[in-house]
Amino acid sequence: MNLNLLDEESIHPSEPTPCDFFTGEAAIQKVKELGLPSQEIIKQAIMIGDTDFRTHTQFNPARFIGRWGKIGEQLALLLRKSDTSWIYHNESQPRIENTAKKIQIIFMSGNIALGLADQVLSSHCSKGLMTLKNIKENQSTYSDNSKLRTWILYFPSASHPAYKGIDIPTIPFEFAYPTGFVQNPKVDKISILPANHTCRIAFEIDNTLPIKADPKPILEPSNEIRPDDFDIQLVV
Repeated sequence: MNLNLLDEESIHPSEPTPCDFFTGEAAIQKVKELGLPSQEIIKQAIMIGDTDFRTHTQFNPARFIGRWGKIGEQLALLLRKSDTSWIYHNESQPRIENTAKKIQIIFMSGNIALGLADQVLSSHCSKGLMTLKNIKENQSTYSDNSKLRTWILYFPSASHPAYKGIDIPTIPFEFAYPTGFVQNPKVDKISILPANHTCRIAFEIDNTLPIKADPKPILEPSNEIRPDDFDIQLVV
């Protein structure tokens, strides 16, 4: 593994970074201002992913990565339906990009700090090379639309208290803009946690809402079924 992207400063704990934290109506307005996807699209993608996750038993160890993939899939489908400028990429790290807005979104489960302004937000588990590269390229401010900006969509892991406590009425998720990371010094490979978020935009899902159904996939024009795709012969 190439560790050249890790400089001496990177392997030490970073200093606290001032962070703009938005909730409620301010959060709704901020995503509109920055050109990020609406909270309703994110809510639907997470709820569909959770619904699919619940169809699997403890005997399916892939259900956790499947939940992450399902949320990403639904996010891509719903965004494409709302605005075809959003493009899904799957090279090395899945991401959704809008070149006109100079925004790309990577998605991952967040830690227990989701929705809590006084806690340090990061991912639920360590990340690798591509996350490191995307964070390293976030050198401009989160509101600077002259350069490509990488935002992280953090949603709760399946082990988050929101899924364990019967009296927790909301499920948190956030858009966050990382500008740093913390490298695990005990391993000889890239193993980082996103850090130094300068903007966090927090939302909640009503945990009492009916479960969303999985919508039909959106066919790209090249994948549409045409009558001449079938060679049907009548036998008499």
